[in-house]
This record gives sequence, C-alpha cells and structure tokens, in this order.
Amino acid sequence: MRFFNEFLNREMEVPEPPQRIVSLAPDMTDMVFRLGLGDALVGISSFCHRPAGRLEGRPRVGAYLKVVWDRLDALQPDLVLTTLGAQRETTQRLLARGYPVVALPVPLSVWEILGNLRRLAAAVGRTAEAEAVNAALFGHLTAQRDALAGRTVYWEVDLGGPITAGAATYVTDALHWLGLRNIYADQATAYFQPDDATTRARRPDLVLYEPKAERRPNPERHRAALRARLGLTDTPIVVLPHDSLAHYGPALLDEVLPQVVARVREEAP
Repeated sequence: MRFFNEFLNREMEVPEPPQRIVSLAPDMTDMVFRLGLGDALVGISSFCHRPAGRLEGRPRVGAYLKVVWDRLDALQPDLVLTTLGAQRETTQRLLARGYPVVALPVPLSVWEILGNLRRLAAAVGRTAEAEAVNAALFGHLTAQRDALAGRTVYWEVDLGGPITAGAATYVTDALHWLGLRNIYADQATAYFQPDDATTRARRPDLVLYEPKAERRPNPERHRAALRARLGLTDTPIVVLPHDSLAHYGPALLDEVLPQVVARVREEAP
C-alpha cells in the first residue's frame, strides 16, 4: 500500500503486511508486537528490550543513533521503523539508501502514544488491531488517574549525565496524569540537564530516578549518590528499572505507570 508520511513529507510504498521489518526505535518495536507483526521483525536496535522475552535471537543492527549498514543490508528489510528527533539524520540516510521508512515523532503526551500506534497501524494495514489495543491501553491509563496525587516530583534519567523533563514532554504529562507535579513543568524546553542547586531549591516531595542498564542493579548505591549530589537528605528516592518512564511505547501505559504507582506506594507511602 502507499502511505504518506506527513513528518517526512513524502509517500512510501509499504507492503501490506510487511514481511521483513527492522525497528531501530524501542517504541516502534513495542508497537510492532502490539499490532501482531512480531513474527515479521527480523532486526532491532541494541536499545530494544520490550516486549520482554520476545526479542531473543533477533539481530541487533545498531544503536539508537548508529546503524551497522552491512548487517541491515543483509537482512533485506521491506520496512524500517525509526523515530524522529534524534533519529532524524539516520532516517534521511535510510531514505537515501532506498529503504522504505516509517518515522514517527517522539510523543509530547500520553495520548500521542496512542496516536503513534494508530499512525503505524495505518501504514501497515492493521487499523482494526490498533483500535482494540488502544481501547485496552485507555483502560489501563484511566485506572492510574491521580493514583499518586498530592506530591511534587523530580524525575531524572542517566543518559551519560543527568537529564530531566520540562513542559512539552510525555514524561511530564504522564507524571501529572498520576497526580504528581513535575517541579520543572514551568520549563518551556523538552529535555535538559538540570542544575542541582535549582532542584534542591524547588524542594520536591519525591525523586524518581532511572539509572543506566546494569547487570547487577544497586538501588541503595544510586540513592546514596543522589542524596550526596542533590542534598535532599529527607526526600524519598525511588529507583526505577532502567528505561521506565524513558520508554514511550505502549508499555509505558500498561506496564510502566502501574509499576511506578506500586513502587512509590511501597517505598515512599
């Protein structure tokens, strides 16, 4: 079928359904399985690990910003999936090499995660499946409304240094959906490196922290390091699994948010 990608301003010829998909974005990999196309996924990036237990044996053809071109070429995909933003240059290189690409934007809200699933479904002829998946996701999302209401929160992810989220992000939207108020929701920028003194001055009631991937997670070590760095000696710090709120595929809505609620209730009641 022919699919017009408004974000790339061009029309693509996409098999319906595609038989050999390579996903270079974790959110796209998540969506491929939700749409029932997991068997067609022949390659992924080194950052793809959802759905858990379903990706073993699939070739890793690169990282988030780097493609191992000979591996990709050997797989002969009839569709490559990327996200925009940081992967925009990679997307243009894929197009220049003749690959059919569906590229979708990083969502700005929890609702745009549902919208991206619909967009991908339209491109691969799976709209009915997307409607059913989104209905279930909406139910999970509704069940978490204001589950943690009443506290301010500082969220941080380790991306080689501390990064947090401002106003125009799905992370802030997700936190606010749970009833937590992001202390940096007044910042017009999206993702940025925070100033520790400013974080300390804003006195969050709760800290949510996502470390890098670790073979042997050590939450207590992370808590101690954050307390020393931020000077928030009495503030509860909940260490989330790697790639929790940093994941913007459907799993954010039916896996991550319930996990965040459970962990906060258990560790910082």
